[in-house]
Amino acid sequence: MGEKKIRAAVIGCGGFGRNLYLPILKSLAAYETVAAADINLEAARKCAEEFKLRYATDDPERVFADPEVDAVFIATRHDSHVPLSIRAARAGKHILCEKPMGVNWEECLQLADEVRRSGVRYSIGYNRGLAPLVVKARELLADQAARRLIYHRIQAPFPERHWIHDPVAGGGRLVGEGCHIFDLLCELVPAPPVTVYACGGTFLDPKLVATPDSAIVTIGFADGSVGTTIVASAGCGRFPKEATEIYCAGRAIHINDFRELGYYGFLENGDGRIQLDAVDKGHRREVALFAAALLEGGPQPNGLEQALRAARISFLAGESIRTGQVLPVTGL
Repeated sequence: MGEKKIRAAVIGCGGFGRNLYLPILKSLAAYETVAAADINLEAARKCAEEFKLRYATDDPERVFADPEVDAVFIATRHDSHVPLSIRAARAGKHILCEKPMGVNWEECLQLADEVRRSGVRYSIGYNRGLAPLVVKARELLADQAARRLIYHRIQAPFPERHWIHDPVAGGGRLVGEGCHIFDLLCELVPAPPVTVYACGGTFLDPKLVATPDSAIVTIGFADGSVGTTIVASAGCGRFPKEATEIYCAGRAIHINDFRELGYYGFLENGDGRIQLDAVDKGHRREVALFAAALLEGGPQPNGLEQALRAARISFLAGESIRTGQVLPVTGL
């Protein structure tokens, strides 16, 4: 990387790869995007043409074998994340993989071993903890040693036939998307998670959905802080999808859909408010920080520790729903 450019390839040319990763990579001077790969060769070709890449392929092995590729961005279906990440690691490619890390705990541990053995950099796409307003909330709370109470809502209509509900292909919504929020709660507390309790189940049509799709999940932390999220798949499209509330030492922070932040009790006179021009869930910052880590040698965003932490919580949440038990967060 003497040229100070990261030569990147995107694997997965669906909506996320084409509409998010490729535009961000093109906009950042630290990257040169060279290839697009997808099992649908036409989709890869369209991306290669639109973003002026060197080539398109329907075989990711071409990317892994390419000495002109330094890093891969994986935006495929969930069940392929671990196999593709392992192959990338063995090929010596740095990895930024969309969430979830994997669809079961055993394969997550296997991937972690492969990454450590290979020495490549691995980041997971838990972008919400890097969102500008979440970063601001952490800054506001930085000097507060008191315990925190945190609530996050993520609700939306989630179709029964969406592949994320498939336990094999998608892992279920708590694993496939809930991991985002479990990571966010952990990022807002300066202490490790120690317990998980979840109550919920299938709120959509149980004839079509075999995994828990909705739940209230509570995470206990070593310093006594508590984080709770409601994950609702039978949600309302007319209501805002996400919101975060944080309470600490007589102060409060409210983040509405990653676009507006209000903070109360921090100023001597009045309260504070920040309004962004658009929703920003941290994707661009994540990709930029990944580049900085590769080029400057610092820690990458959302590395193995964070990836395993949220993955472990997501699997424990499903187990807690099945057993009705408060479960310890172990095995990290």
